[in-house]
Amino acid sequence: MDTYSAADIARDLHTSTPRVIRAAKRLGIDAEPNGRLALTRGPIERLVAELGCTPSIAGLSAIEVKVLAALSRAPFGLSSARVVAAQAGVSPTAASKALKTLEQKNLVRREATVIAAGRARTVELLHANRRAERWLEIAPTLARVLPAKRDRPTQQGVPHRLEHLFWNTAPTQLDLGRGGPYIARRLLSTMDFDGLAWGARNLRPADWEQAARARGLDKPVRAVAHNIADDRENGLVTR
Repeated sequence: MDTYSAADIARDLHTSTPRVIRAAKRLGIDAEPNGRLALTRGPIERLVAELGCTPSIAGLSAIEVKVLAALSRAPFGLSSARVVAAQAGVSPTAASKALKTLEQKNLVRREATVIAAGRARTVELLHANRRAERWLEIAPTLARVLPAKRDRPTQQGVPHRLEHLFWNTAPTQLDLGRGGPYIARRLLSTMDFDGLAWGARNLRPADWEQAARARGLDKPVRAVAHNIADDRENGLVTR
């Protein structure tokens, strides 16, 4: 059996040794008498899922890396610092500060977009700036960022901020386990950017493929559904 010290794991996960030790105790992972952790692949995966992983990027703080990774996984952008915070697993205050700094570094941009929110209104969406000079350099590292398990948003139904898109829908149809195809169809019919971005992260590829077969959808809209399904299938969009 291979053994790894808490320091070894902390280095690989870009975190602190005490944090690894606390997580191991919390998960019931026993240490050997010399303090080393006797780990097989299974316990290591449990620690990774519990602690997440935030690789370092030169010139960026850990919080900035988390925020930029969350935006990089939102193809249609995110609607506010609070939404970014939920996806990145940081506080709204920390997310707001990081966004300001990332804008100054030309790694985040804001874009005015008209959405359907009861009525048509213009909002500013936050996007990762994929045209930035450093983007090709940092994108592979951002793809390796994994939020800590306790920080990941859990979603059983449609979030409150999107309920206006389903104003005439029974609550039972908004359960992700059973109503995925219906939810995807509604998001395609509204083409609400925030809704599509949320659906791309939370609905299954099969939900999008089934929604794409619905009557009355234009060809470009069907293409959006197929593209989202393909991205989820290939791991390009994650929760």
